[in-house]
Amino acid sequence: MTQPWIVRMLRRVVAFVVAACAMVLLGSAAHSYFVQRAWSGAAGHAFGTAPAGIPFADRIGWAAHDLFGMFVPYAAVTSIALLIAFLIAGALARFIGFRAIVFGLGGALALFVLFTIMRNVLGTVGIFGARGPAGLAAQMAVGAVAGVLFARLTSSRNLPLKS
Repeated sequence: MTQPWIVRMLRRVVAFVVAACAMVLLGSAAHSYFVQRAWSGAAGHAFGTAPAGIPFADRIGWAAHDLFGMFVPYAAVTSIALLIAFLIAGALARFIGFRAIVFGLGGALALFVLFTIMRNVLGTVGIFGARGPAGLAAQMAVGAVAGVLFARLTSSRNLPLKS
């Protein structure tokens, strides 16, 4: 017997929230890494030395500050992009299968399209850590992880058997 539609929908909603939270945590960490790297290089350049060192405790504090400071705006825009991508990926996966690949590509493309549109409309990507090619690739990788996580959490193999 199949599960009622409300239970399946609730599973998808919970899976989306988990995937979005993972995306926000990893995306914020990637952003912090690229911001710290840029700051370190700029500080070293200003003094005419090698990139400046940042103590580990300061790096963690910086990352936590970034997470709390950008949580709401970053989560809002990336979750909307992810939702649109997952709706399209879900329809596509019904026809071709390969759920993890389709949702992973969907998540990566969602962030690529989001930051490309923001750059073209606003003149900036809004997330400093996504300005360069490496930062954008890191954000896309985070989107891919969120997509694969969502696909795994909503896989029919993970559904409990009804007795």
